Order: sequence, then structure tokens, then C-alpha cells
Amino acid sequence: MTDSQGVPQPSIRARLVNSLFMGATGAALTLIDPAKLRPGTKVGLYIGTGTVTAALGWVASFKAIDPAPSKAFRAAAAAGLGAISVAGTKFGFVVDAKIHQALLRRGIANPRRIIAVGAGVITTAMVLLESPRPDNEPENAADHAEDPATTAELN
Repeated sequence: MTDSQGVPQPSIRARLVNSLFMGATGAALTLIDPAKLRPGTKVGLYIGTGTVTAALGWVASFKAIDPAPSKAFRAAAAAGLGAISVAGTKFGFVVDAKIHQALLRRGIANPRRIIAVGAGVITTAMVLLESPRPDNEPENAADHAEDPATTAELN
């Protein structure tokens, strides 16, 4: 299958399998009740998600634009992304607890299963509906092209 510019696209079957896998993974992770986690485990999750997000922000900003951003800018962007990730994780736990309590008030005996089904369906739909990336094209072709000015500077 190709898009309007003739670039090969992943098959619908591959996209469907990927989205179902991601949905099942999201549903399985949702079965874990964050309210039952120990405080130290929650802090570890906050720090872990913040650290991983900050590290990804640092690495991704290396050649995001030309000229490359300064180390101070990259550090600030990474710290900001890490802080947003920590806040998002905390907010997610609060929303999860509210949904859990609302389902319990409505007489649902095991609300985690319903929340997991909802998370699985939403994740599957999001992954399936996002724009496919071409199979044989790098994420940023400009990063892989040789720049004559850069080559001249190195010599």
C-alpha cells in the first residue's frame, strides 16, 4: 500500500496487530490498582517516568533544529519535560482513583476490569487511528543527508 506520494505504508493487518498488542498491554497495566501501591513504589514511579522522559527530551533535542540548541536550553527542556511527566503521572493516579471510586459507588464489584477494558479500547483506537509512518523511510531524512558545509568544517 502506498500513500498519495507513492511512499510505501504498513499494511492494515500490521497496524491492526500492533494496535491490538498495545491495547492489550494498556489493559493489562490498568489492572494494577495505583491506590494499593506503597508510597515508596509511587515515588519510584514518579521519579522513573520523570527521569526517562527527561532523558528522552535531552537526546531528542540534540539535533532537533539547526543550529543545535545549547546545553542550557536542552537541560531546561529536559527538566521541563520531566516535571510535566511527573505531574501527569500524579494526575493520572488521581483520575484513576476517582473513576475507581465512582464505579464502586455504583455497585460494581471489581471496577479494575471495567477500567482495563476502557483503557484497552481507547489505546487500541488511538494506535490504530494515528498516521502510519512509512516502512522504509528514516524518521528524519534530513538527519541522514550529508551536509557539504559540515563536511567542509570537519576537513
